[in-house]
Amino acid sequence: MGTWIKETDKAFYLMQGGYWISRLTKYPSTTNPLEQVVNTAALEQWLMRPDGPTAITFSQGTGYPEPEPIPDKPAPPPGQINEDGIIIVKSFEGLRLQAYQDSVGIWTIGYGHTSMAGPPDVYPGMVITEAEADQILRRDLDLFEAGVTRGVTIATNSDQFSAMVSFAFNVGLGAFRDSTLLRKHNAGDFAGAANEFLRWVYAGGQFLPGLERRRKAERALYLSQDYTIYL
Repeated sequence: MGTWIKETDKAFYLMQGGYWISRLTKYPSTTNPLEQVVNTAALEQWLMRPDGPTAITFSQGTGYPEPEPIPDKPAPPPGQINEDGIIIVKSFEGLRLQAYQDSVGIWTIGYGHTSMAGPPDVYPGMVITEAEADQILRRDLDLFEAGVTRGVTIATNSDQFSAMVSFAFNVGLGAFRDSTLLRKHNAGDFAGAANEFLRWVYAGGQFLPGLERRRKAERALYLSQDYTIYL
């Protein structure tokens, strides 16, 4: 679904499907009270989105009401990754419907599924459908949801939980349990925990830009910010 920018007397809105998904409030200029200013850095982030706006509408002085924010999505059951977390996992794991060997020779299929995660066993020549890949991912996520649930010891909101499930899905539950990220989260240092995501951007001693984008997306979700600019 595409986006566009709507300007009103009070703000600029990033619109999608008739609702705004992000807002930049206008403020009076400190040098000219007849002028208004907005945060152009935030506006630049809008333009960098994969579904970046392609049009601007103007309704200053028309008396039209300000647009409504996008309705809240229903919260998932406690201990379950939310829709945004699944989007991150799917985006970075990628979908492969035919079995392949990953970078270290492990047979993999679907959204990063291997035999080590549980059934089904992956074998050379194996082929699945997208619906089957979704079912396998759901079973795999059960394991990581349970692991993250066991690891956290304080009240954790849905976005924090989902970001940590995506993180654990990628680095493994053992690494997650021993991570400074989890320790800081359990200490209530959410800002510190969020920054820990950005340390996990190496594989085999090498910096990977794709891994950095995933960590930035997970960090943004953990902080309930816009993660889609990193997908």
